[in-house]
Amino acid sequence: MLRAQDLWVEDQAAKPLLSAVDMEIPAGKVTMLLGESGAGKTLLARALTGLLPAGLRMSRGRVLFNGREMNGRAWEGVRGREVFYAPQNAAASFNPVLTIGRQISECRPFAAGRSHAGYDGGLDDLLARLQFFDPARVLGAYPHELSGGENQRCLLALALLSGAGVLVLDEPTSEIDAVAHDEFVAVLREQQRLRSLTLLLVSHHLGFVDRIADALCILADGKVVAAGPAACVLGSPGHPYVREIADYLRPE
Repeated sequence: MLRAQDLWVEDQAAKPLLSAVDMEIPAGKVTMLLGESGAGKTLLARALTGLLPAGLRMSRGRVLFNGREMNGRAWEGVRGREVFYAPQNAAASFNPVLTIGRQISECRPFAAGRSHAGYDGGLDDLLARLQFFDPARVLGAYPHELSGGENQRCLLALALLSGAGVLVLDEPTSEIDAVAHDEFVAVLREQQRLRSLTLLLVSHHLGFVDRIADALCILADGKVVAAGPAACVLGSPGHPYVREIADYLRPE
């Protein structure tokens, strides 16, 4: 579905921040992008969705979506409808002068009429599954009136309701408490299977690798050090950081 081939990203001083990245996000699967802080996970997620920050550029390589090379205007009509990127700072993704309910309602028409589009239950049910016990309050609130964790869960609801088949979620559980975290992962996995979603889940959290990851891509210093089916990557770890992950996940 989404692929990087020999992808290099440089800053204005021509310093490489991502080097020779080759990765493939298989259709209908959950791929986890793992790496320590500063490894380049968010930068790669943004490069894969055509959202590199100002001052950075893709100096070599290409990004493909469904076999089509993506650059510039190619993303118009794709991002937000077929590929949904949810950044770490969820509140910044919302319009600050519109209520959450208004923004969700404006998103839903894009999904109308699509095969398998949108969440199959009601909106109140989805919000309840995401640990919102007063959906009316949430839908009537502005982003600044919600906590960081509440905004993250609203962004997931928006992603699921958008009808996009590819979701790129950057640290989606970073501000969510333990109780909501477990339900978040359960809802995400349930919807992924139900709708055959393609997910790229960016995280440094290892606690749910074995619960959700079909494939892994592991970064270190801007380079891919391991990639492939989760069992294969963890079964034959070569790089020291990959061995750390495998050791952490190994049953005692």
